[in-house]
Amino acid sequence: MSRVTDGREASRRPGRTRAGERAVPPASSTGRVRRHPLLRRRRVVVGPHAVDVRGTFDPALPPVVLVHGVGMSGAYFLRLADELAATRDVYALDLPGYGTTPKPRRPLSVAELGEAAAGAVAALGLSGPVLVGHSMGCQIVVDAVRDHPGLCSGYVLVGPTVDPDAPSRPGQAWRLLRDTLREPPPTNALVLRDYLRMGPLRYLRTTRSMVRDRIEEDIRGCTVPGLLVRGGRDPIAPRDWVRRLARAAPDARVVEIPGAPHNVQHTDPKELAAACAPFLDACRPARRPDVPA
Repeated sequence: MSRVTDGREASRRPGRTRAGERAVPPASSTGRVRRHPLLRRRRVVVGPHAVDVRGTFDPALPPVVLVHGVGMSGAYFLRLADELAATRDVYALDLPGYGTTPKPRRPLSVAELGEAAAGAVAALGLSGPVLVGHSMGCQIVVDAVRDHPGLCSGYVLVGPTVDPDAPSRPGQAWRLLRDTLREPPPTNALVLRDYLRMGPLRYLRTTRSMVRDRIEEDIRGCTVPGLLVRGGRDPIAPRDWVRRLARAAPDARVVEIPGAPHNVQHTDPKELAAACAPFLDACRPARRPDVPA
């Protein structure tokens, strides 16, 4: 069972006038422009779990759902969400146990997080969204797409894990350390904050599921179009691995953002949005299997 529990949606999209033109972003009581003025918060219930959502909630635009990686939250997608919101109905999830969402009694596996992501799409009433995953979020997206035909019209995997050439937690930790040295301080600060919020024990238990998951096998069941993206300086998702993963998919291609590290959605949101734009434009809402043609 999936349902929406917070109904604070405005009658029209914030930041636009009644005629549809963009208005001046709202200011706080101090006179400073509030960040991410188009995004509102809502909580949906998916089975026994909650999922917190930051979204534009604009059914007039084609939907995009952003799925974070291990230890993270939707917060590191907000810069990309701002870029996409001009032409897309954008939703950044905090999956169960991440960000502001309540923690389950135990950490959820990749497969269980995939079910939660699919349930959130249903609870939000989205038709044919494009699912965008980052890092372990790519594994979550692939599971959701494979197990729920008709859920989406396409998927984007940004910096996908786990490269079989580094299939252990120590191997992934070494690559993460190398990437940390390439990320700017604001990105590292955001990552550290979310890691601490999740807690080290939950993080370690979740990475056990992450390294056991076989995205290179699961992606064979993703029949909708896919786009795989990596930063040119991403040691966690090397070029050869991303190309091999794309070849394993029924219908996918690869795009690279030159000079970008692993967290390209936070460091280079404009470039990532531009690279994804042709793919997003080409995606069409998928017809549900139970709906006649």
